[in-house]
Amino acid sequence: MKRLFMIVLFGLCASFAGAQSLELPSHFASGMVLQQHADVELWGQAAPGAEVRVTVSWDKAAHKAVSDDNGRWRVVVRTPAASYDPCTLTFACGRERIELNDVLAGDVWLLGGQSNMQMNFHGNADQPVEDAQRILLRCRHRNIRLFRVKNGYSCQESDTIRIEGTWTPANPTNVKEFSVVGYIFGEKLHDLLDIPIGLVQSAHGGSTAEAWIDRAALQRFGGFDLDIEAGNVDPVWYGTLPTVLYNKMLKPLLPLTVKGVIWYQGEANVSRPEQYKTLFPLLIESWRRYFRNPDMPFYYVQIAPYEYQGVNSAELREVQLEVMQSVPHTGMAVALDVGERDIIHPSRKEVLGERLAYWALNHDYGYTAFGCRGPEFRSMEVRGGHAVLKFDFAPNGLSFFGKNPSGFEIAGKDRIFHPAEVRICPAFWGNEGLEVWNDNVTEPVAVRYGYTNYVDGALYNTEGLPASSFRTDNW
Repeated sequence: MKRLFMIVLFGLCASFAGAQSLELPSHFASGMVLQQHADVELWGQAAPGAEVRVTVSWDKAAHKAVSDDNGRWRVVVRTPAASYDPCTLTFACGRERIELNDVLAGDVWLLGGQSNMQMNFHGNADQPVEDAQRILLRCRHRNIRLFRVKNGYSCQESDTIRIEGTWTPANPTNVKEFSVVGYIFGEKLHDLLDIPIGLVQSAHGGSTAEAWIDRAALQRFGGFDLDIEAGNVDPVWYGTLPTVLYNKMLKPLLPLTVKGVIWYQGEANVSRPEQYKTLFPLLIESWRRYFRNPDMPFYYVQIAPYEYQGVNSAELREVQLEVMQSVPHTGMAVALDVGERDIIHPSRKEVLGERLAYWALNHDYGYTAFGCRGPEFRSMEVRGGHAVLKFDFAPNGLSFFGKNPSGFEIAGKDRIFHPAEVRICPAFWGNEGLEVWNDNVTEPVAVRYGYTNYVDGALYNTEGLPASSFRTDNW
């Protein structure tokens, strides 16, 4: 009996010790990238009240923390400048020891959104990624490191939720499973800056903006049912529910230190443009709070033209443009020229990743040679029955780049829009303008461009950056 008691006791102790062992989140692992030149927070689990010692190879200092009553501990370390020299991080608690090797200091970017961000190089049936094979041929960047958060949801916010994922180097095998838009963005930064780049993908197909925002913020916002019970969740549509992706796919990453965010989402909110006017800025504000950086760069892709049913997606594109114009430290990659009438996932993903990279290179890395912003409507005047439009962000003028300039409409006082002819007019007031007319509209009062679900955008500045759809009226 005594022997049996000792065996049981030993088993219980072993079980307890295992449950309380030193543990790191999955995104702290060998092969990771840490944000350079930053006070980076490292954390994990240990037995309550245990002392954890963290040693980093670049300063040899010992950083100590004592775990709280729930076993959670945190330390803050100052990271070095970006370098390809591998670093080592060692975590020790009692006799336990975890060593992370081949850790690089560089810039870390988070990739968020729905399926157009999540879409990898495989594509979907009848929805391929253009030039996927050609791009994969050049993927030999061991200093671009990838981390992909596994999809999932939680109806409740909890400190015990763990994410699944591993850090991998950018080679054809690993890149093929990764976000096309996100990878292209990171590749362009790496190639020009010559520093390690870490890409953390946390995106979910079909997700709404509200799914990525915490409960407290949505309570203040109002208008959402936040009493979600797991037993009532449709597993096909859980990504549309408020808070559930924040709880499972974002909060467990926090407070990860990142350089910035790139985002591609909006299709799931296309029927609610009025709400999105305030919901999208709330998401940006919330994410900046999560990552403890009120000025964190936040660059996003405007939803591409597609033949939606029952809505006019130009209204949401308009909202996305207005957010970029009003919220500081944001930038938008216009996709008006890459959409497909019957496919919501446009195949030309590479150009969108490049346009996001232009924003980061111009605004965050000092490469002002790269334009990043397409023409934006500024004003309209009427001359001889023709509407003449002026634009910002076209310093060297406008161009159709050989395309048919379709998608323009003009209306008179009756507010009936007619297809319009258009030409680029000579320079005036330091800029080139656009002349728009229809011979049957003698007194024009409003012009619209691409203000429909589907349009093949054809208006650019000379840097090849497209204009968003726009309207001069507010009807």
